[in-house]
Amino acid sequence: MDNSHIFLVLGAIVLLAILVLNVNRTILSSADNALQAEAITTTTSVAQRTIDLISSKAFDNATVNAPVTNTSDLTAPGLLGPDSGENVNSYNDVDDYNNYSAVISTPRLGNVGVRVNVRYVNPSQPDQIASTQTRMKRIKVLTTSVYMPDTLRLYYYSSY
Repeated sequence: MDNSHIFLVLGAIVLLAILVLNVNRTILSSADNALQAEAITTTTSVAQRTIDLISSKAFDNATVNAPVTNTSDLTAPGLLGPDSGENVNSYNDVDDYNNYSAVISTPRLGNVGVRVNVRYVNPSQPDQIASTQTRMKRIKVLTTSVYMPDTLRLYYYSSY
């Protein structure tokens, strides 16, 4: 075999190696994208279930048993969160979930982190946090997974 054949064989081997590496890279990238898409779907589902649970509660502790006409009778913004002696099994109003966090175990993705933030907002500009009681609360649910590059945020607005 002369040198020109050896160079042709070596060139073919190098081209084959490059092709195999590119195929493997494409397969891994595709698998990562599929896993990331599944993580987004799963964490969205966890966040939505959390919102569904929270939205089934009364607007405020003051509105659990009777209607309130004056917003100053609602829980002060600095006191949003569970009342003394309450735990997640006894939460009865939306703002009890302020600063709530949990780790939810999922069958395929392992643990999904959940955090909740509840704030009064300006009803005419719901993206603006209010410093006093209003008839609208924003519930922000944040979910995380090791398979997602960023935190997923879902918002729900509860009004009274």
